[in-house]
Parts: sequence; structure tokens; C-alpha cells
Amino acid sequence: MKLAITTENKLGITDDVLALLREHHADLIKVEVEAGKIYLQTQELDKPTQGTLATLLMKIPGIKWVNQIDVLPGVQTQSMLASLMQAMPDPVVGIDNKGQLSYANEKAKSWFKAHTADNQTPSKMSQIFVAKGWQDKVNAAANSHIPVNINTIAGNMLLEVQAIKGTQDKVLGALLLFRNPDKILASSYVMKGEEIDGLERMVYQSEAFAQVLQKAKTLAVVDAPLNIVGETGTGKTLLAHACHSLSNRSNELFTVVDCQSMKSDEMEAKLFGSGNRPGIFELNRTGTLFFSHIEFMPQHTQEKVLKALKSNNQATGVRVVVSSAQKLSVHQQSGKMLPELMVMLDVLRLDVPPLRERTEDIEPLMQHFLHQFNQQLGQDLSFSLDATTKMKRYYWPGNASQLRHAIYKAMMLAKDGVIDAADLDLEGAISLEADLEDMTLNEAVSEFEKHFLQHWYQKYPSTRKLARQLGVSHTTIAQKINKYKLNLSKRETYENN
Repeated sequence: MKLAITTENKLGITDDVLALLREHHADLIKVEVEAGKIYLQTQELDKPTQGTLATLLMKIPGIKWVNQIDVLPGVQTQSMLASLMQAMPDPVVGIDNKGQLSYANEKAKSWFKAHTADNQTPSKMSQIFVAKGWQDKVNAAANSHIPVNINTIAGNMLLEVQAIKGTQDKVLGALLLFRNPDKILASSYVMKGEEIDGLERMVYQSEAFAQVLQKAKTLAVVDAPLNIVGETGTGKTLLAHACHSLSNRSNELFTVVDCQSMKSDEMEAKLFGSGNRPGIFELNRTGTLFFSHIEFMPQHTQEKVLKALKSNNQATGVRVVVSSAQKLSVHQQSGKMLPELMVMLDVLRLDVPPLRERTEDIEPLMQHFLHQFNQQLGQDLSFSLDATTKMKRYYWPGNASQLRHAIYKAMMLAKDGVIDAADLDLEGAISLEADLEDMTLNEAVSEFEKHFLQHWYQKYPSTRKLARQLGVSHTTIAQKINKYKLNLSKRETYENN
């Protein structure tokens, strides 16, 4: 019989309940007492005896109510905790205040038992660790509340220690949680993924971008390498995530390697591992591997990647997606990319047009970013007509990323709940009707040439590269830059691919 008894806060009421049970020879198995509640479990009793006891209990002064329950709260809590520990994917060990092992979940028994000479679960902490000085590391984990690397009989692991305290903060023991570093590394790649499901959250209105998304849906389900081509800020990384989400690999890892921002040694360690730590090619064998800015990958790293991809089984191995500012053939011709790697990666291509070629998307993106920032900052700003006009006429060399950045900066300057044109810091922005209306043809051509060069100079800050891109001499470009006083130091760098 299991009962929950609601009581008044009366001294000695628990003794009265226990005395009644003894009087009727109801052997007590377990009792739990808290303020206003007594929970008790006796041996099995027949129905008449249970009814009699319930009636007599209600007659004890201070008892308000008696009802039967299926399980005592403390037993239920212990059962839930035990189930939780068994469900833990990592080994968990409990120790008492003398350092003796008092608990081990199934994972701990499985991992450590297989490495003991007598095939028995270790009974002492010293039987789990293999290196000298393990006591100091365990103490460090307990005191700092951060994981420490430690060698165990099951291999190198990360250890977390959580003290178990009683009344007056007296330490009764501790829980030791062991975690596999490789699993944590793999999990970190998952956490880095963008929170985007398919293509539904893409913001656009233009037919040009609608065609890009339609093609992306088709290419997403193909396992062949995919190259996403577009200027900085056009959303190549978001498209890569979306293609992964739409593929049959959506529940596998999506790992990103930014070849532009990562140093050569760091890139190779991340891809191929270092010491005892595995690399992406070992950890991510069935998901998607995304190389952002592939044209910046060093050639010696390209050689290793080429070798790894040759041994990759395309049907069951990792799928490779890359992004670049131009077609891979252009980078191969300029010597930035190995011809064989270019051929291997240049199978499918998704071309993303710049924002200036799909101006219908500017205003929807403006409203989308403004809504995001309003929610984040707790504001309710809107755009003035002049600000909207200015942004729709700007050529956006940094594309959607620059647009987002410009709106955020403008919000910091806005007054009276409105973002005005003066709040927008747009290098080279002009109003065609206002600025060209009274110009001569030569003046208008010069004005256009200035902003045309300003746009390309942001992409090619080297005058020689710019001259090569525009098909004119280096001297001509140098003269034009001096003429229009284009200042490289004013060039903004836009993050977010």
C-alpha cells in the first residue's frame, strides 16, 4: 500500500501515523516526510485492511486528507535519475567522499570493464586512470568546473566533475562525466551550421533569384560536386546550407572551411587532423563539406584535398560544395587552382547574380533586415521615402551583406523612429535625377566613370589587377584613380558570404 497523507504542521503527527501502522501490523517499507506531507509504503494489504487504515488515519488530529498513489515521490525521482544516467551516451561514474566508486552507468561499465585485467568494473578511481598526476587533474576539473584532458584505460577523454553536496555544503561525493573529444569536435561542426531549412526563408522578389532557387532545388539532391559562383555578400553560404538541408544528407554533418580567412597550417589540421585528433575528412564521411572561397586555398593543400577526394566514394562518401567569386576555370587559368582539382569540382554550377542585377530584391531585403534588427534591439524604426529611394538606386558592391550592414549602422543614427537618407553611409551613392539632370554629356560620362571605377576598385584594390580586369593599361587605371581621388582606405570589408 502506498499513501500520500496531507497534514497540518503539527508536532508529533508522524509518530501518530507510525503508531497506528504498528498497531495494525502494517509493516513499513519506506516513509518520506516533507512540510505538510507524509508519504509511506507498507507491505501489500488486502482491500478491507487498506480501507480501515485510511479511515483511522483521517481520524488522527491534524490529518486533512489521505489518498493512494502509485509511487512515492522520492522513489520516482530516483528512478528517473537512474534512467537518465543509463540513457547518457557518455560514461558516468559516482564516487563517495573517500574516492571509492559507488556508481557506474552502463556506458561506464562497458567502456572501462573491457580494459581491466579481470574484466570487472573498476572499484577504485585509480583503476580508471593510467597516467601519473590524475588526482591533480580530477581536482582541477572539480574546482574550475571546466573539462580537462585526461588519459583513461579507455583512451584520452575529457573529464567533467560535479560535486554532490549535503547540508551545510558538506561534500558527500561527486559525479565524473567522461566525454570523447572526437565526438565533441564533430558536435561543434553541427553547432556551426546556419539555422535554415531548405529555401523557404530566402527573401527575394525577382524572377532572376527565383530561377536560382529553382535550380538549387534540382542540384541539391544530386551527389556530384557543386560550385556556387557569386560576388561577396550574395548569399552563397546560405545557399550551400539550404542545398544540404534539401538533400538526403540533411541529418548528417555540414562542415565549413573558409579558405580565405583560415591560415594554411590551420586549414590542413582541420581537414586532415593533427596528432591524435581526426580531421574533417575522417569525421565527416557521409555529410556535406563546404569550401568557402575555394580560390584562396594554397596549392599544396589543394594537392592533399585532391588526393582525399580521389579516394572518396561519391555514392556513400562526403559531398563537396564550394563557393567562388568567379568560375573555377578562371581561377585555373590564373594559376590559383590545380587543373585536375578544377575538373573534379566543376561538375555542377549555381550562378548567383549580384544585387544590382536584381533590384526588385532590394526593398524586400531592406524590410527583412529592418524587422530583424527591430526585434533584436527592441525598436520600431521605419524607412523614410528618401532613404528607400537612395538604397534602391545604390549599386551595392557588397550585395545583401553590405545592405544589412548599412541598415544596422543607420539605425544607430536614426531619430524620431525614422531612418532618413542622411543616416545611410553609402560610398558613392548618387541620385540620378538630381545629380545628372543639369550635366553635359562629358560631365555625365565622367560621373558614371567615377562610380564605375569605384565599384570595381572595391573588388580589385590592386591597380594592376583592376587594369587586367577592365582590359586597359595599368597607367590608364592609375591616372583615373588619381583623377577621381578614389581612396582605398575608405573601402569597407563586408563579412558574411
